[in-house]
Amino acid sequence: MAVRVMNSYNGYAARNAAGMARKKDAEQAVEKAGSRPETTADYVRELEKLVPSVELRVGNTFASAKTGKTLTVNPGILNKMRNDPEQEKETKELIKGVEFMTKMMDSFYKATGRKLVYRHSYIDENGKYYSYAYVKKEDKLSPKLREERRKATERLIEKTREKTAKNKAELQKALEQKKAGKRDPVEERIRKKTAASGDGMIYLNDTDFRALIRSAKGKNGNWAGANLDLQA
Repeated sequence: MAVRVMNSYNGYAARNAAGMARKKDAEQAVEKAGSRPETTADYVRELEKLVPSVELRVGNTFASAKTGKTLTVNPGILNKMRNDPEQEKETKELIKGVEFMTKMMDSFYKATGRKLVYRHSYIDENGKYYSYAYVKKEDKLSPKLREERRKATERLIEKTREKTAKNKAELQKALEQKKAGKRDPVEERIRKKTAASGDGMIYLNDTDFRALIRSAKGKNGNWAGANLDLQA
């Protein structure tokens, strides 16, 4: 009788353990499914939140429209992102950089009397970034209006920097550079690219863009903002 009781208990324990294991697997599956969008469309909608200043698309090349601001992401890199956490982290950071630089360059153009007609960016299947933009010089502003525009844009950049900067030493260095009349490396890169575009077309390759991001983020790796003096 004792043997029968023990066998019954062992059988119950084994079934209970198996049931618990299945429950745990099911919970992990639900958790995994809940942490990642089920479809590519859902995934793209999440990525859109990282770059609200441009239209995010999926495709194999740049948008061809002569107006607007777009970022096209190759479907191949999307698949890599969904299956490789490191690739996902790197590309998401790149997309955040697109958002940051879009705002910064728009402010620069506005403050220097230029108008962006269109800017189209593309991240290829290997996670490399490329962009082209057409910028034209607006009618010459009066010195007074130019100064007012410069100050207004400068205040906006200052607020953005103060909001995002977490490293006081980095911010202090930027302010000291500003007082000394030094321009931030990111501004210098933008100026050189703009000056070199005799026909108004500005091109950035992956190396250019990542250098801009590094300059904008600073040594501490945070989006601390750039020391733009935004003078024409």
